[in-house]
Amino acid sequence: MQVLLLDLDETLYPRGNGVLRRIDGRINSFMTDRLGFDPAAVDAARETLCARWGTTMRGLLETHALDLDDYLQHCHGVDLSDLLGPDPRLRGLLERVPLRKAVLTNAPRRHAHQVLHLLGIADLMERVLALEDIGYVPKPAPSAFAAATAALGVPPGECVFVDDMLASVRAAADCGLHAVWLASPGAAVPDDARHHVVRDVHEIEGLLGRLLPG
Repeated sequence: MQVLLLDLDETLYPRGNGVLRRIDGRINSFMTDRLGFDPAAVDAARETLCARWGTTMRGLLETHALDLDDYLQHCHGVDLSDLLGPDPRLRGLLERVPLRKAVLTNAPRRHAHQVLHLLGIADLMERVLALEDIGYVPKPAPSAFAAATAALGVPPGECVFVDDMLASVRAAADCGLHAVWLASPGAAVPDDARHHVVRDVHEIEGLLGRLLPG
């Protein structure tokens, strides 16, 4: 194996720290203020869009005359410096892993770079494959994984992919990547042999020690 391919949000930093809640609030305000959704029904509308299209953004692209640049700037162009800071322990983990490192995220490039710089690990990433780099077709679409492995110049079987979203992990496994689900502490693990399971991102080091030869 050659590449450790990592999801970004709530994989490289802890769940529930406020980043996604802030972005969710911005998405809701865009939908109500710019697209006319009923504020009382916007959460249900997002659930419907995500269930059919994978992400709210993709659903809005399919169902509305969406100005994508305006949407991404409104929803993701926010300062996160009060929520994220340097993580020396995470940096140490990544420095010890003897693989190339890259990020694959459904977020836009500006958001991805802000998060990586705030965490103090941007310089450790060979590539950041953001929404713009996967044709605006987000995970778990197979095309997202195909675009990532092509950009990295490796076959899927040479990538270890880590994500907190089970749907993306299953899709990655179906595409031939070594998939690892970063499950929440209380999540039930399905009887599914297509992927590995860890409960903390730092468990990846031990898992890689078992997967890598020698």
